[in-house]
Amino acid sequence: MTSTPWFLLLFSLLPLSDDEGRSRNPFPKAIIEPLQNHCFRCHSGEKLKGGLDLSEIIESGSDGDPADWQTLLNVLRSGEMPPADEPELSPAIRHDLVSFLDTWNRHQLALLPESPGSVPPRRLSRTELKRTLKDLTGVEIDVDRHLPADASSSGFDNQGGHLSPGFIEQLFRIGEEVAHAAVISPEDEGTPKNIFASENLEATGGTRNVGDHIYFFSRGSASTEFPFPARGTYRFTVRGWGKQAGPDPVAFRLTVGSELKKSLIFPESRNEPGERIVEFRVPQGLRSVSLTFSNDYFQPDDPDPAQRDRNGAIQHLIIEGPLEGLKPTPFQKFALKGGGSPRQKLKRGMARWLPRFWRQPVSKDRLQQMVDLSLVASAPDSSAEELLRSALIAAIVSPRFILRTEADSASLKSGDVRELDNYELATRLSYFLWGTCPDDALLDLAKKGKLSQRNTLIQITRRMLADPRSKVLARDFATQWLRIRDLQERTPDRKIFPGFRAVLLQDMQKETVLFFDHILREDRPIRELLDADYSFLNGRLARHYDLPGQRGESHQKVQINTPRGGGLISHGSVLLASSTRQRTSPVLRGKWVLEVLLDDAPPPAPPGAGNLPAPGESGSDLSLREQLEVHRRNPECATCHSRMDAIGFAMERFDAVGRFRAGIVDDRGELPDGTLIDGPQDLRQLVEKETGFRRSLTTHLMTYALGRSLDSGDIPAISRLSRNLKPESTLQDLIEAIVLLDAFRKREIPSWSFLICLLPVSSFS
Repeated sequence: MTSTPWFLLLFSLLPLSDDEGRSRNPFPKAIIEPLQNHCFRCHSGEKLKGGLDLSEIIESGSDGDPADWQTLLNVLRSGEMPPADEPELSPAIRHDLVSFLDTWNRHQLALLPESPGSVPPRRLSRTELKRTLKDLTGVEIDVDRHLPADASSSGFDNQGGHLSPGFIEQLFRIGEEVAHAAVISPEDEGTPKNIFASENLEATGGTRNVGDHIYFFSRGSASTEFPFPARGTYRFTVRGWGKQAGPDPVAFRLTVGSELKKSLIFPESRNEPGERIVEFRVPQGLRSVSLTFSNDYFQPDDPDPAQRDRNGAIQHLIIEGPLEGLKPTPFQKFALKGGGSPRQKLKRGMARWLPRFWRQPVSKDRLQQMVDLSLVASAPDSSAEELLRSALIAAIVSPRFILRTEADSASLKSGDVRELDNYELATRLSYFLWGTCPDDALLDLAKKGKLSQRNTLIQITRRMLADPRSKVLARDFATQWLRIRDLQERTPDRKIFPGFRAVLLQDMQKETVLFFDHILREDRPIRELLDADYSFLNGRLARHYDLPGQRGESHQKVQINTPRGGGLISHGSVLLASSTRQRTSPVLRGKWVLEVLLDDAPPPAPPGAGNLPAPGESGSDLSLREQLEVHRRNPECATCHSRMDAIGFAMERFDAVGRFRAGIVDDRGELPDGTLIDGPQDLRQLVEKETGFRRSLTTHLMTYALGRSLDSGDIPAISRLSRNLKPESTLQDLIEAIVLLDAFRKREIPSWSFLICLLPVSSFS
């Protein structure tokens, strides 16, 4: 086939009209014949491979699904299609197919309008809830103790429709904990002292309650849940004794939360119990305090009966603190400012703080309802502080707080498009860029109606990105996009990597978070995500990477001038997350690059595709490369693995825990189109020049920003954004473009919207 003249291609792009008078563009004729010759056997008719019907795509033309056009373009560009058992496309034909389809695809997407889409009501995620409560009240609690893990959709845990709101009982507990810490009663001021007698402690294991003490005849614990009202120093006094036996005196381990631990030795006897005093610096919030009998001893054959059994006893636990003293919190002072009766203080204060909790104006009637609700939930003679606690709980369990809703007017019908009001837009902005509620400045702009102005929207976006709170984009977006959020649960096999310390998992994740945040905050080019010659290391991680110079616990920006190179592909977090616990995996790493960096996820493995041989099975004595070559002999497996494995082998220079391997390592890979990748540097260059990288970053950031899965209607916007990214474009450029999208500033009325309109007003109080 000779190259089709470009004027014929341009002619094929001219719109035609169908019988209904709509503008329509057929599929380019220049590529129909090659597709029919090489692809129709598998991708037309009743038995379709990969669910792709080329005959339908060609017939539909510009009325088809843009996602299908992109899929077709991807497999042609990568050389994955046709598969090895089909007639091969010549390089010239493949080049023309890709060029024609890319131009046609770009032209069609430019003609399509943006789709606003719709986001269902959604509960604040656990991380959003934790940050929001801290910003509103100053109280930081362990939300994870109360709520189950959030469901993830499209790679993120902030997606509408995937966060169940049905946790009312847990929300009440959260509200009570926040209210207790955010509002200090006058009787609690100073240094509170809480005494837990034996009957007030929960005893488990080898224990029994005997009179004034808990007796430990075997290993067991006595514990309580204690709401530490503020961060500070707390004094723990434990009174106990032991029935001594063996070489050591009785010992208990005092544990506060999961990290604070101290061994308490009790050589005393029952006649003269002893007291041990420990002081810990404890964060605010509900934490478990436990005493565990840690050195049980039983030698029934000892000739001395008194030395056969060691047991312990606890009489009481006293918790005092914070020793620095408790005083009204800033939120409490703000909420109860001014004189008057407790009721007057409550109503006046709620008018100030409730709109920020609910992220919208609160009418006088609704405010009065909340005041009345707080009065009903409190004793008749309650103080202003007690009323405020009740009001806080009511505000937190309200759907107006825990749910992010964009309620539509009943006058609108399904398919209509409306602009978000300023308060809805402020909420989208704040949870996108900060992962928390709008601040006073943002709500003030919403009140004035200025957020609907494009210039103001860009200015406020830049102000928010400059704020330290925007680090949430690195902590939440980047870690989920790169699939390293659960890194601390992926400890390598200690038998194979005995020197690997679990703390390195934290160091690796922090390296990536600081790296992404630096590129965002310093407005560095997006390409530095791939080719940066620096990273952020502490001494421990630098030693693990065998890089010289860096010392200490703190991560610092470090220049990397070694063959290891920089950028995400050399980050230990990424390398470890895309390996197994025992070894590297070219398949997992290649799949990670395709899905995360190139927006070209391979299809699911076909039924019966099989796995690589386990140790001891036939073929397990072959090298990993040889095992994969055997696996690819199946044409169905070769289609995906030929590209996936080549990319993964280019990362073989790094071991399963992210160390660079010098010496002889076969890190070459050959792509289906014949392109050779010789190690990680070639891979970086390949990914950087691919349009898929810009499209992947755009797609994932849009998904996170909108809080919903993207669909075919979003492809025109994705195409425009990704194609507008130049070599020096930055993350801030992309974020500014996203907040100006119709999809961010508007919403389409969904078919289920009427259900919200039908809900009684009391449902949202």
